[in-house]
Amino acid sequence: MRKALFAIAIAMLGCKGKPKHRPPPANLTEVDPKAKPTASLPASAPAPDILLPHGNGKPPVKTTEPLPLKTLLTIQQTTYKGFQNQPHAINPDRGTEVMYLTEDKPRIAATVTIAPCSDQAVLGPCLPINLGTWTAKTADLKKMIPSELREQPDTKFEVGVQKFHDTDLIYTFQLGQINGVKNTGSAAGVPFIAYTYAYILYYNDGHNQIRVVAEFKDEARQTPAEMTAEVQRTDLAATATAFFDATTQLW
Repeated sequence: MRKALFAIAIAMLGCKGKPKHRPPPANLTEVDPKAKPTASLPASAPAPDILLPHGNGKPPVKTTEPLPLKTLLTIQQTTYKGFQNQPHAINPDRGTEVMYLTEDKPRIAATVTIAPCSDQAVLGPCLPINLGTWTAKTADLKKMIPSELREQPDTKFEVGVQKFHDTDLIYTFQLGQINGVKNTGSAAGVPFIAYTYAYILYYNDGHNQIRVVAEFKDEARQTPAEMTAEVQRTDLAATATAFFDATTQLW
């Protein structure tokens, strides 16, 4: 099995790229029994290129009311070549979520969550898209980091603004890892690795909101440097932007 090297130089207006492929390290082994197999390909055959989705070259569609069930179903059922489509939930009043997982390695996931601007919705009320407002929300945004990593001094986290056409998006970036040993329960003494490596986009138009989490979703590596060597931060940003673009043209 080969793995995708996300060496993508993507213009944000197009959000499309063809990652190149290279052989995996000799010591890399499969540990995910639920992963979709690719053994049907001959051992010598290269894995297919992954094309990131993209919209029509325009800014996000402006919505005027909460999205109806029909639209949410269309979004959930839309598939993209090279990605497994894994719907998680759908509820027009609360929110809708679907994860797209690369079939090639190293696996990257793009999880798209859509919700109305509402206190009762899963993403809560909508906030103005300006850096000051979102920076003040840092403690809440950090909840996307696994709890065991959240307060680690070497866990990286930042909040910023990304431009998409003429539209401002809020982004966060997080990177951290801990290699430890379980010290309680039946798993006491068992080594474990917890990690996070994600680029997340947030946007709303006052009626509906979207969050796109692009993250490293492969087996744990020994260090964060090994993850970032395989998948660059710009690759995660390009993946998040691509799914944001494609989805906001459908809603």
